[in-house]
Amino acid sequence: MLGLTEAEILEAAKASRADHPEPPDGPKALDRVMQRAAQRKAQAKAASDKPRSQDGKARRRKPTSGPAPSTDELAFFYAERVKGKGYLPPSMISHAMCQAMLERKLVTRKQLQMRGVL
Repeated sequence: MLGLTEAEILEAAKASRADHPEPPDGPKALDRVMQRAAQRKAQAKAASDKPRSQDGKARRRKPTSGPAPSTDELAFFYAERVKGKGYLPPSMISHAMCQAMLERKLVTRKQLQMRGVL
């Protein structure tokens, strides 16, 4: 159930017995010990599964996103949301973005007020 082999179970039980010479008796006495052993095994497996470079160091993956959008692109994006008919949460657009849209004349102050942004 926890993914431990019989040898790993015995090893964990022996280590627990060495740390706690008089552990509690009963069917659940070693539950936490076995759970921690399974967790350590899973972490070790995850660490060994990471891709490695030729020198043996863990490889870093390149970020998948491209460059951040410019202020002009963001202003246009949010202006389309303000002009659209869908739901627009009031906290979606910052004050600075409202100013950027107004400076570029993409929306009017009245449109922003009607949508509850200003």
